Amino acid sequence: MDKLEEGPDPDDIAAWRQVIKNQSLGKIQGRQLVAAAQQVGAFGDPRVINPLMNEIAERMMRILRKHIGKNHRNEGWDMIEEVHHQLIEAVLKPTSADGIGMRTAFVARIKLRAADAIRREQLHSERYVYSEDEEQRPNGHRALGTDDEERSHVESVLKRISDPRKVLAFRLHMEGVPRNSTKVESIASALGVSAKTAETWVKETEEEIRTILGAKS
Repeated sequence: MDKLEEGPDPDDIAAWRQVIKNQSLGKIQGRQLVAAAQQVGAFGDPRVINPLMNEIAERMMRILRKHIGKNHRNEGWDMIEEVHHQLIEAVLKPTSADGIGMRTAFVARIKLRAADAIRREQLHSERYVYSEDEEQRPNGHRALGTDDEERSHVESVLKRISDPRKVLAFRLHMEGVPRNSTKVESIASALGVSAKTAETWVKETEEEIRTILGAKS
């Protein structure tokens, strides 16, 4: 696949009209499509916002289908449609977490939400199996949702960190994405930064989290 190009400035609507006229939206980086759509807004020129949103929606769907397998309930389509709807709404909410995230690192943010959806389904399945098992073993005991509770706690702390790039880098780190790699997608490649910068962002975010947790204790 050819490397995606830099697009016009988000507020250069005339330039975006030309890109659309040339049928070149497919060549532009996703984060820039999101930035342009947010600049135009839902009630902007329909000849600009509609093609932008169509291109964004199609890319989202391809990424979600690739990362949510058919081994899930209804071949994963329920999860895909739920996440797709959530992210489409976020595109037109520039100050939302996902709106900022997609404007910063389009593919990485969508993968993150796909992983969240998979985790929620797994947690639901585990709780369902546990519930059935406990009916058969009245004296059994198991702590539920520990990992999920820990992640929820960390997420609440991350909301207090102002730099969305650092937050996304740390979330990818939590997902097990390597900070740098030549073989698989890494934090550095997802965010379009050097390996050193990715390493620095993760470490700085870890320090900020420790500071916030220390202040709360």
